[in-house]
Amino acid sequence: MLSRELVFEILRKSVHLVSIFIVLIYEFFGKDAILWVLMVFLVTVLFLEYLRLEKGMRIPFFYMMYREEEANRPGGHIYFALGAIAAISLFSREIAYAAVLMTTFGDLVAALIGKSYGKRRIFRETFKNDKSLEGSVSEFITDLLVGLVITGNPIVSLVMAFIATLTETAVNRIDDNLVIPVFSGFSGQMTLFLLAYL
Repeated sequence: MLSRELVFEILRKSVHLVSIFIVLIYEFFGKDAILWVLMVFLVTVLFLEYLRLEKGMRIPFFYMMYREEEANRPGGHIYFALGAIAAISLFSREIAYAAVLMTTFGDLVAALIGKSYGKRRIFRETFKNDKSLEGSVSEFITDLLVGLVITGNPIVSLVMAFIATLTETAVNRIDDNLVIPVFSGFSGQMTLFLLAYL
């Protein structure tokens, strides 16, 4: 039987599966089209957040998706949109795809494995978090596979997966939906540049 906490986490993370549509829209309609879609999404959710945070409105369905610590601050979907916009605007197509999909699938797998099977807490004192070894290893493997499928470059995939996992583990106060695509995408793009000159 799934715990209530796990069901809530699955529901929250499943919303991030829209990243598949981000990749598909980019692939079939181009960069400008997906940037406009993301901007319309961002404006819409910022307005909804205004109603929630400034006016105290409980918008049906959406209010159930927030964690306790998000009650008085913007939700992860705002940061996810910002991270996707940054990645798509600045990085090559494949790096942007990998960065956005790592944010979704790596985080999803880490949360589900960590909450279900996580026994060994890592870096509790160093990073002041409750991340588990099992969740972090699952995230790294997932991110590595995403990178390999999207970029086809083992070195770039390894660097991006490592940075995405490290970022997820080390960052607690900044939303991971923003820092994972930015840092993993930046590291992947820099790795590509370095490989081109070696």
